[in-house]
Amino acid sequence: MPVNESQPADPWMNGEQPARSGYAWARPPQQTRWVESEPLEYHRLLRGAPRYRWWKPLALLGLGVIYYFSLSVAFMLVLLVPYFVMNDVPFTQEAMLELALPNTQRPISLVLGLGSVALMIPAVWLAMLSVGLGKTGRIWSVATRVRWRWIGLAVLPAVIALFVINAVPIGAQLLFTGGADSGINSAPEIDWTLALISGVLILLLVPVQSAAEEFVYRGVMMQVLGSWIRSPWPAIVVPSILFGLSHIYDIWGLLSVTAMGLSAAWLTWRTGGLEVAVTLHIVNNWVAFGFMVVGFGGETGQTANGGSLATLLGTVVGLALYTWWMDRMFVKRDGVRTRIDYIEEVVA
Repeated sequence: MPVNESQPADPWMNGEQPARSGYAWARPPQQTRWVESEPLEYHRLLRGAPRYRWWKPLALLGLGVIYYFSLSVAFMLVLLVPYFVMNDVPFTQEAMLELALPNTQRPISLVLGLGSVALMIPAVWLAMLSVGLGKTGRIWSVATRVRWRWIGLAVLPAVIALFVINAVPIGAQLLFTGGADSGINSAPEIDWTLALISGVLILLLVPVQSAAEEFVYRGVMMQVLGSWIRSPWPAIVVPSILFGLSHIYDIWGLLSVTAMGLSAAWLTWRTGGLEVAVTLHIVNNWVAFGFMVVGFGGETGQTANGGSLATLLGTVVGLALYTWWMDRMFVKRDGVRTRIDYIEEVVA
């Protein structure tokens, strides 16, 4: 069932163009009219922008990168210069690298890491306005807005899926090693004041950071590819692989993250929006950072190691459950996964 957008006001609507004066030899202005688009699935929504042109998605990507880089540099300078000055820490490459990986015993690293990712949203917003693709509502869903109802409905399935994802490797570790070297009983020394500060930052920043990653990988990248390629599969697979490669994990971790990207992308296409994927991402990151806060697994920060075949198996089982559950729920309760827009058509 498509969503129909109200026809935009335009003085040239239906091909009626105001009279213009000019030289007789000048080329006559092009006539335009407004027509309904075909029913557009989520990955094709950029085609519904009123004045879509084939080059605009490419310009969106380029400007988005420029805006994000500029905002990130400004953010780091505003955050890190006072930090290094106040703590009398030399501004060196080693000091920068130490803050590059999130660590719950260094709350500033969480602000830097999670906050910089959150800047993806304003970068995309500025890029879309710059190239004339409208506001960012088209990236959120076929309703051109955040459908908060689906975020609420996805919370319980996401919690259960994350329980399965984490229970399988923990259970396998206990079963085959009796808990030896599992990290369950080897928590590091923790400054609980810093842990509490980090916990508050995680609660506040993770939702924005997770939404920003979905906004780019399941939103912008899917729709840019979908604007050129009708099939949804390139838009599902390519950004998911890039999403996996953007993380610094071992092979098992990379495969697990890629699997999560594939599940999130497929659900985004099936449900016509980012809400279900965003909810899973938020719950997953809350759990992952929560483990770091209490030192579960022997670490208070992000590391490249720690994955295993059991981790990948748990991820696949949990994601399969979540994907089936949310797809079934969406078909029964909503089912609106396309929209119809009014688009400008040039009359020859």
